[in-house]
Amino acid sequence: AVGCQQAPTASTTAANRHASSASSSQASTHTQAGSPVAYVAGSPLRWGDLHTPLAEAAGGEVFAEVVLHRRIVQTLEDRGMTVTQQDLFDERDHLLRSLDRDENNAFRLLEELKRQRGLGPKRFDMLLYRNAALRKLVRDQVQVSPAAVDQAYQLRYGPRYEARLIVAESFQQASHVVQRARNGEAFIDLAIRESIDESRAQGGMLPLISPADPTFPAAVRKVIVTLQPGDVSDPISLESGFAVLKLERKIDGINVPFDDVKEELTAQVQRQAERLQMQQLGTTMLKET
Repeated sequence: AVGCQQAPTASTTAANRHASSASSSQASTHTQAGSPVAYVAGSPLRWGDLHTPLAEAAGGEVFAEVVLHRRIVQTLEDRGMTVTQQDLFDERDHLLRSLDRDENNAFRLLEELKRQRGLGPKRFDMLLYRNAALRKLVRDQVQVSPAAVDQAYQLRYGPRYEARLIVAESFQQASHVVQRARNGEAFIDLAIRESIDESRAQGGMLPLISPADPTFPAAVRKVIVTLQPGDVSDPISLESGFAVLKLERKIDGINVPFDDVKEELTAQVQRQAERLQMQQLGTTMLKET
């Protein structure tokens, strides 16, 4: 949820100090004011007693949310734009679909998400508004290319490869590993003993690789499609070190016609691009405050 700031930043840290200081001064004046929230051992617990602890617990985060909310409202007014009730419904539906395709599971997961993040009705409504507004502000900046949709199709329905990896510091070391592996040494044992990659703890096993997945180095993706199960690759040059791959198996893609899912994938790519722009815009707004 873009409009809900999670990691503490310089803005939220400063805001936390501000909120705590403001609440402290108010608490000194209003500690005994207002109706009791509860009674503890017969003594009233009032809202004034809670101001400072609440500010210290989440004051900075809430302060940042409110500041961002006001910046967004002002930006919408400046551009003559409004967030409609339909925009809010769409944002909520999108959030539910992103949690689970099953409606009952989605509602259950949403309630758990709200509980974990301390989102009561007010903060959740503000979150939906911020996300809907940010999406509206960035929508015209997002262009979905055919290549991006094709990549999404390959990631979801294309073939995947299960492989193990060894990374060595030099070409010579990598070549020595290749020779030992091709001579019959267990690749798992070689990975545990020789690899400098963190995957050595799993015997070099990697997550399933799609040739369209940009999170894997292009050189690795280019080589892996040329291997047959059991093959050990020649050394592959990386930005830091040299990789050796062993292909364990190839998992065939799912036979789904592209035209049947093109519209859905286009919407998915659009949403992902919007989310990135929304995060950048929200961060910029907070920094400019």
